[in-house]
Amino acid sequence: MKIKDQLQPNGLFMKMFLITVALIILVAITVILTTIRMAEQFFVEKFSITNSQIIDQIQYDFEELNYSIVMAATDIGQSSTIEAYLSEKEPDNERIMSLYLVMSQIDHLREQLGDQNVEIAIADQDAISYRTNFTYWPTNPTDIRNHDITETIIKEPNKLLYFQDSREASDNYVIAAKALLDRETDQSYGAVYFPIKEGQLRSFYTDYVKPGNDFYVLDQNGKVVSSSLTNVIGQSLPELSQEAENMQTDGETYREVKFQDTNQIMLAEYLPYFDMYLINMVDKQTAVGNLIDTKQIALLLIGVVVLALIIVFLVTKRLTNSLSKLVKDIEAVPQKGLKRRLVYEGTYETNQIGLAFNSMMDELQVYVEKLIEAQKQQRHAELAALQQQINPHFLYNTMASIKFLVMMGEREEAEKTIDAFITLLQNTIGNVDESVTVELELQNLKNYVLINQKRYGDRIQVQFMVSPDCLDYLIPKLILQPFIENSFFHAFNKKAKGTISVLVWKEADDLVCEIADDGDGMAACKDLPNTNRNRQLFSGIGVKNVHERMQLLYGTNYGVSITSETGQGTKVRLRLPAVKEDERDVI
Repeated sequence: MKIKDQLQPNGLFMKMFLITVALIILVAITVILTTIRMAEQFFVEKFSITNSQIIDQIQYDFEELNYSIVMAATDIGQSSTIEAYLSEKEPDNERIMSLYLVMSQIDHLREQLGDQNVEIAIADQDAISYRTNFTYWPTNPTDIRNHDITETIIKEPNKLLYFQDSREASDNYVIAAKALLDRETDQSYGAVYFPIKEGQLRSFYTDYVKPGNDFYVLDQNGKVVSSSLTNVIGQSLPELSQEAENMQTDGETYREVKFQDTNQIMLAEYLPYFDMYLINMVDKQTAVGNLIDTKQIALLLIGVVVLALIIVFLVTKRLTNSLSKLVKDIEAVPQKGLKRRLVYEGTYETNQIGLAFNSMMDELQVYVEKLIEAQKQQRHAELAALQQQINPHFLYNTMASIKFLVMMGEREEAEKTIDAFITLLQNTIGNVDESVTVELELQNLKNYVLINQKRYGDRIQVQFMVSPDCLDYLIPKLILQPFIENSFFHAFNKKAKGTISVLVWKEADDLVCEIADDGDGMAACKDLPNTNRNRQLFSGIGVKNVHERMQLLYGTNYGVSITSETGQGTKVRLRLPAVKEDERDVI
């Protein structure tokens, strides 16, 4: 708990510091990861460019081999001696000489192939007739003529086709084969085969093989024809051939793929003459792993974060010190009173907060002083209202009226007048409540009217129109009597008689009381005329005092409004909140 109390005044500092720490770490990690990613991408792109050049060189070697074989196959196909021998067109006694000539031509073509590790074999319709090296390609002379290779080249006689010789008895060979056609009839009279040991193909890329950097030559079915990994030769890897085909379709130079549970960089080139794919697979971890020193980067990251945290701590602490002090000073205000003023310093924002707080305290001090003064005036007004409820002139005149009734022998009328007078005195002097119900206020008004009518006669009639649901609502005591009094003594100076109407009803959440007469009226009516206090015959609270009293009790939305026209009469309307005894807060 003590730790919490110590940290609470520095809550803003701690939040800012922790958020900044989190952001610094996040930004640092993001920058490092982005830098590593960009470095890897840059390396991969440069690496792929270099390996693409290597692939181009290997492809050139393949094309050169293909060109040499094509030229040799063309010369054999154009040799009339070879055609005559394989077609058995010469007499038997000349076949030995013809065979010698064929052997000489084939050996000569073999010499033209140079150091290419390729041999030549020719076959008639039944079996191989001659080969340049019997031990190089130890195949049965009749087996090759019954092989799928022969069937395929007969179907496409104008093409030099390449096949993998995957027979169990053979070594790993790639066979280039072409049908030999009669130039006049286009009929096949034999075939030429160029057996190529897989090692010859491997020699084209052996110099570029490194740990994690392997090469594959795949046919269209995904079968490995040649590879730097000899154990995979003959296996089927259709996923690689599919990826290579997709790369060719998409025009990509390289592609990052998942192969054999490792991330690898794949480069591929299509060898159109061989109808195969040359694929270079580079293990990404092997290629890129040594590029980035993870330990050095981690140490650098920790160093940058620690340095940033020290700077942030010092700067944030300095910025929030003044604000923390300001908070402490504000918290001390309730103990030290409204007259306490803040001493603000530090940042612009802190200075503005302190300045605004001091201004607010000044205004609050003025408001409190005004409120105290208003409450003092209210108490004085209430005291005056209680002290001056009964005007001496009214007492004298009422007693004189009763005496006159007794002298005239009107005993019953005198009794009614005395009863009304006693009730009026009880409700005004005996009842100390400031608020009374509408029903009680109307009773006081009726007693007041009765007394005045006994004195002045019935020339002024008073009628009461009050909504029954308004009788239980509370109103300040004696707020209607001053307006009845004014109507009695000022509204009918020119007119001999008239009527005063008292109306009470409810509008929404408000209670409306209206005193209207059809007397003389006034030419210029002010909202709150200042009635001559010397002519008030009952209440010491004037019309203006009633208005101020209502606004003091209920607010500026309530009060008294007066309308009048000369010869038409005067209408006084009082508006106050509709509150019952069990609903009121303060009346």
